[in-house]
Amino acid sequence: MTSKIPKPAKIFGLLGLLPFLIALFSTINANLYFLLVSYFKININELQIIYSTIILCFMSGTYWGISSNAKNQDVLPYTLSILPTLYILGIHLYFDEYILPLIGFGFILLIPIDIYFSKSKMAPKWWLLLRIPLSVAVFGILIIYSILK
Repeated sequence: MTSKIPKPAKIFGLLGLLPFLIALFSTINANLYFLLVSYFKININELQIIYSTIILCFMSGTYWGISSNAKNQDVLPYTLSILPTLYILGIHLYFDEYILPLIGFGFILLIPIDIYFSKSKMAPKWWLLLRIPLSVAVFGILIIYSILK
């Protein structure tokens, strides 16, 4: 295995930041906001919440896939894989008032799970090089968005 991030993983990882960034920039650019709200009929706050939720659940599915591919079928990797989905469910059920900062914190909580899968050699060697910057970026975007909205 290589420690260099494969080009498709890097490209799609960065493209995955676009919806987060579009919502963020719409809070500081009136033209973008008007375009999204008036022309595309997008509720910017809902975009941020729904997309963030989808990505956290996507990470659960990614972890499940890594777990199911492991040679040693322990319970811990599977347990870790469902934590992001349970976390986001709890936020939606009980903490609606602080939903975006808490979702942002959920991306920081992915980092120890990423480290576990990397250290246990279940994830590719390049995994942390991709995942940590993306998680930190999403956390920052969601916190800044929460302050500006």
